[in-house]
Amino acid sequence: MRGIKSGVDEIDLLAVRHNNDGKADYWHAEVQVSFRPIGYIGGDTNARKRTEQEIRDGVVQWVDKKFKSKRKLDRRNDILPNANWRYLLVHGEVRDSTELDIMKELGIDLVPYKQVLSELCADKTKTSSSTATSITEILNYIR
Repeated sequence: MRGIKSGVDEIDLLAVRHNNDGKADYWHAEVQVSFRPIGYIGGDTNARKRTEQEIRDGVVQWVDKKFKSKRKLDRRNDILPNANWRYLLVHGEVRDSTELDIMKELGIDLVPYKQVLSELCADKTKTSSSTATSITEILNYIR
């Protein structure tokens, strides 16, 4: 499910994968892709240099807002009550890689956008009618 509204907030993507063992994986993914970042992901978005503590505080605030707020928890529970969600961030370039290190510490799985594009292009045996099809066709064309 994409673009799930939660008041004025939005959840970028919720996904479920059913496994062969009868269990399921539940993912809450947020996407933050920048190719030439000026500011930081978390906290105040201005471009001034920050201390490590300011970076940490900003990331904690961002993770709480995007994944762990009561509003987001309630919205996920409306859809799938009591599911054990994994949190993922699909990211592009970041101004300071410390932000990503802190996110890992906070339990966020990180997926570089380059990896997503590479994997879409790598498997030519799968056909898809998804919106990614045209993107992969363009990427494969320029190779």
